[in-house]
Amino acid sequence: MKKLLYKKIIKKETRKNIIKQRDELDITVKEAMDNNIIEKLMMNETYKSARGIFIYIGFGSEINTKIIIREALNSGKEVYVPKVIKKDMILIKIDSLENLVTSSYGILEPIGDKSNLDVNKLELIVMPGVAFDKSGNRLGYGGGYYDKFLEQNKIECKKIALSYDFQVLEKLEVEEHDIKVDLIITENQIINIKNKSNK
Repeated sequence: MKKLLYKKIIKKETRKNIIKQRDELDITVKEAMDNNIIEKLMMNETYKSARGIFIYIGFGSEINTKIIIREALNSGKEVYVPKVIKKDMILIKIDSLENLVTSSYGILEPIGDKSNLDVNKLELIVMPGVAFDKSGNRLGYGGGYYDKFLEQNKIECKKIALSYDFQVLEKLEVEEHDIKVDLIITENQIINIKNKSNK
């Protein structure tokens, strides 16, 4: 019980510190870093060959993924974005950024409330996260939506995280059910996670 409480406190502090650093980024510096990260993703072979991608919509000081969504749609990929309904997350395919509306939390979400995911076409997931470590572990925002969704739907395709350098830590406190990423792309490096022992 004490160990579990300790883990929760560490996670909470890590989230707070990393988000603070991210929020304090100079806008011009952030845009340059975003463009560098996005360019690396677009040159990645998994991204280039993927027929369908599941990607989050960047919010607040997250990396601006709308640039990726626009390019993916223009290149003929099928793009699925998440929507949280009550305690569950579903994926909805969009044809345009115009298919998005602002939720009551101020987050852009797709219109509709029914998933139209074709799992057979999903070949890449761009995973959000507050922090990552060099073993591919991910610290999310605490809702557990992605871990639950991927576990329930048995989705096994490649998972790439987009991150600023300062979000990549040596080691994170993780739970047994936490799903790892395969690759982390930052403004200065590409970290390929080898010998990944996860689901």
